[in-house]
This record gives sequence, structure tokens and C-alpha cells, in this order.
Amino acid sequence: MVKEKQAPENPNMKNTTTTNNNNNKMFIGIVWNCVPELKLLLSALLFFCSLITLFQFFPSHLSFSVQDLRHCAVLPPPSSSLPPPPVEIQHQQIKQQDVILQSGVIKRNFNTYGTAAYNFILMSAYRGGLNTFAVIGLSSKPLHVFAKPTYVCEWVPHNGTENSTVAGVKILPDWGYGRVYTVVVVNCTFPSAVGHDRSGGRLFVHASTSGGGDANFNLTDTIEAVEEAPGSLNPVQFTAPPKYDYLYCGSSLYGNLSPQRIREWIAYHVKMFGEKSHFVIHDAGGVHPDVMAVLRPWVEKGYVTVQDIREEERFDGYYHNQFLIVNDCLHRYRFMAKWMFFFDVDEFIFVPKKSTLKTVMDSLSEYTQFTIEQRTISNKLCYLDDHPGKIYRYTFNPS
Repeated sequence: MVKEKQAPENPNMKNTTTTNNNNNKMFIGIVWNCVPELKLLLSALLFFCSLITLFQFFPSHLSFSVQDLRHCAVLPPPSSSLPPPPVEIQHQQIKQQDVILQSGVIKRNFNTYGTAAYNFILMSAYRGGLNTFAVIGLSSKPLHVFAKPTYVCEWVPHNGTENSTVAGVKILPDWGYGRVYTVVVVNCTFPSAVGHDRSGGRLFVHASTSGGGDANFNLTDTIEAVEEAPGSLNPVQFTAPPKYDYLYCGSSLYGNLSPQRIREWIAYHVKMFGEKSHFVIHDAGGVHPDVMAVLRPWVEKGYVTVQDIREEERFDGYYHNQFLIVNDCLHRYRFMAKWMFFFDVDEFIFVPKKSTLKTVMDSLSEYTQFTIEQRTISNKLCYLDDHPGKIYRYTFNPS
């Protein structure tokens, strides 16, 4: 019996088998060690597939797409590390340095920057007739207290005829109560009618500081106060019967006003003034929504006009620029009423018994203006003074 000769062992195959066994053991070890992670991954995949299945049953307007999910994974853009843009100096001037004169004296220099207050702040301008205008605005109070600014009025017609120029007359109606700004009314009255042919034109006011603020300069600002389009002038407005018997010009309203008090005040005076009356309310921040709700029915009935003047709060004037506002109201409505009244919403007009506002006003028909004596509000309707022959009537406070 012949025994078969065994083939010699291949050392490379042995090494390969050993290596495969080791790799299998390593793979099993890795899988075994990563069982929790695999469970988490499989759970996440199962949850994701479930969501996709559910999305198919959602309405079209609630559908999602892969693009939507991609947006969720987008990282926020990196914050910009660029430096801020450089500050631009628009009006750079050469700084004047101190110098030593030949005499040994040190000459000091002063460098000016900016403007402390405006030369003129235009609010409005109105015709007062065929040859006269009123220009209402604010101006720097120190300029008018310590200097002599001047105004020149110029009418430039649209038809190309010769311009008309006249010196403006300034009026300071706030009795010196101004703060940073004071009220200025510039009256421009020309020797003859301007624009009366209805060709249109423009009124310019040239406001000069006359060395006020800086004696080295006479700065002049040109202000376009009025522009009349051709055919817009209606001369009849200056002579036609007025629309209202009585018109009320209110002061600037500010603060937390009581809607109930405004309701009482407007109802009381509408009844007293009658159907041919109108009330102009100026809102400087006091007409909040509750107050506006009280005024709105009167606005809809045509008794009240509300003007938003909150922009004037930018300019520091006396009492919310009260004198500016009432002067604007005076010139704006002067040809629309027989009589105009100026008082506050915490004041009530009272007339004696057996009298009406009409009988009182008829007795004053020979006058162009009058003042009403003010009495402090009391909880008593009438109060007899100790002095004989004097009866002081007080208004009644409903509170």
C-alpha cells in the first residue's frame, strides 16, 4: 500500500487564513461595540421614514420637500469680521491754529462748527389780501434778542413781468416767552396788488442774520413761502360772507388728556356756539386713541378739524409752541368766520342768564377784538364778592 505523499503546506495561505480570521473577529468586535449606536441609527431611519409616509397624507398647503429639510440643516453664515465703514466728513474745514505775533502776543483763534439754532423755520404763509401776506414760523430767540435780523419779501410772477420787492415787518407775538426758538410772523405788504391778474407767482422771503451770531458774516437764507399756480387765486374769498359765525382755534394739546373732560367740553361749546361753528384741535401728543374716539363723531359731523402738529416738538419753544400754532390758525381761517375764539380745553365760556352768545357778540359788533376775563373754576355756580355791586360768576366743574 502506497501512502500518498502530502503536499507541503503553503505558509502564505496560512497567513491569509489567520488574517481573515482576525478581520472577522475585529468586525464582530466593532459591530458588538457599536450596537447602541446602530440601534440609535436604525431608530432614526425608522422615524424619518415614518414621517415621510405621514407627509403624503397632509394637505397640499402643508406639504414639505427635501429642499425644506435642507434649509433646516444649513448652518448660519459666519459673522462678518469686516471693519465698519469709515466716517465721511462732508464739510471739512481748515482748523485755525494759535499764532505768535512779532510783538510776542499770542493770537488765539476760534473754530466754528455747526449751527446752534435755525435762522428760520417755516410753518405756513397765507394771503391777507391782494397785496399782503403773513409768513409764520420760528427763529432763534438769541438772534432776535441780541441782534437785528432783517427780512425782505420778493414776489416773482410766473408771467415773467418785473419782480416786486418790499421790506418785511417782523412781529414777535410770544411776549418774550420763547426758549431756544421764538415765534416770528413776517408781514409782507407790497405797495400795490401782486398776482391779482391770476397769472400765479411765488413769494420769497430773504432772512438775513445781519451779523447776529457771527459779526463777520451776514448770512441770508432764501425761503419760498408761497407758490400760487396760474388761476388759483380767488379774490372773492377776501370779501365773501364767512362760512362760520364762530370758529375756535385751540392751543397745542399734549399729555394724558381725559376723554370724559374732552367729551363734556366739546358738547358744551358746540351747543353754545351753534350749528354755524367750527373747532380746530391741534394735536401735540395729547390726542391719544381714547380722545380721538371722542372727537371722531364731531369730525364726521363737520364740527371739528384735528391737525397733527407733533412735528413741532422737535423745536424747543414756549408751551409746545402755542403762539406759533394759534397764529397759524388765525391767518389760516381769518376769512372763514365772523369771530374767532382762543382759549384752552380746561376753560369754559359762560354768559349770564337771559343772554346768549349771539346777543353778547352783537353788542360787541363795533369792535374787532375783545378779551374775556378769566375766573378760577369753583364748585359753586355763583359767588358773591364781599364788595357791594360786584358779582363774580364762576364756571361749574362737573367733577
